[in-house]
Amino acid sequence: MSTIYIHWPFCLSKCYYCDFNSMPCNGKIDFRKWFDAYLKVLLAFKDEFYKGEMITSVYFGGGTPSLLPSWFVSDLLNEIRNHFRLSDNAEITLEANPKTINKSKASELKKAGINRLSIGVQSIIDEDLKMLGRIHSAAEAKACVFEMSEIFENLSIDMIYNRPGQKLDSWRNELSEVLCYPINHISLYELIVEPGTKMESMINSGSLPKPNKSSKFFETTIETAKNHGFEMYEVSNFAKDKHYGKHNLSYWKYEDYYGIGPESHSRVSINGQKIAISQISDNSKWLDWAENPVFDEEKLSEEDVFKEKLIMGLRSKCGININDFSPIIQNKHHLQKKIRKLRENSYIMENMGHVFLTYDGIMRLNLIVQYLVED
Repeated sequence: MSTIYIHWPFCLSKCYYCDFNSMPCNGKIDFRKWFDAYLKVLLAFKDEFYKGEMITSVYFGGGTPSLLPSWFVSDLLNEIRNHFRLSDNAEITLEANPKTINKSKASELKKAGINRLSIGVQSIIDEDLKMLGRIHSAAEAKACVFEMSEIFENLSIDMIYNRPGQKLDSWRNELSEVLCYPINHISLYELIVEPGTKMESMINSGSLPKPNKSSKFFETTIETAKNHGFEMYEVSNFAKDKHYGKHNLSYWKYEDYYGIGPESHSRVSINGQKIAISQISDNSKWLDWAENPVFDEEKLSEEDVFKEKLIMGLRSKCGININDFSPIIQNKHHLQKKIRKLRENSYIMENMGHVFLTYDGIMRLNLIVQYLVED
């Protein structure tokens, strides 16, 4: 099984915390030219790497893919169906900004093939939305969620917590409110101040306080979500009634995926060898490259695969199976001994080599990953 990720690099304005490959779309975008480029890269992946496996999800991310016209989405999905084995119950997600979607546009996108919408709410406090550089208001975000719930049964929202100056009680109340919205999935991301972002400059200049380093925000997030019937199935993702995101689960299970768009990356398996594929980040250069795409490939070593599987798998309830790793890797990293020690400290649970973190382990995720990858 594999998944396909479509990266749309344009948005209306750059959020202050964002370090993704996205840029404001100043002027008119030639959507036909971009569509042709995506299609050429898609077909190049099909000819060079696709093995006929089932595609279980397609994800339009960005940037702000809700800026895309519905024909673009519809035609690209049709091309995927024509050239790949797209599952009949594939999850097809599109990310949306509350400012760039309405009921009419949403209905068009649903007809185009989108069956899951992910709305970037981030906060329902107007002052914090301005601090984050978001272009919508709290009222617009709430109205968007309720309107979209009338069109999409599978609805997710994103929120950011531990924002500069945020108080724990305020976050608990804010989260409690959005968890009562008509959604079945929520992604809750702790703010990371990335180098080179406007938010970093604002904090360095003293115009914003530094985010709190306490683990209390994470603990409160888990507790509040649980109290409202949302299960944490990955450190940043929570689902009601097991509406897990298929696309991200595929990443955490270390399945293959094809990324298309500027700075997209992919992982594909050829004859048991995992291959990493990257693409040009510059938008105009990517368009030129897509005329005749030649992929930048790197064969991942057994050590590389071990580390990536570990980092991805331990984030989710799927966990990892140490029997997937060769005796050489297990002995090099003393895995059996380390697993036993972690189990004795109640940081992990293990069943026939299948390992996943307990609540105490999740609270120490980064330290545990670091411990396991050490020689």
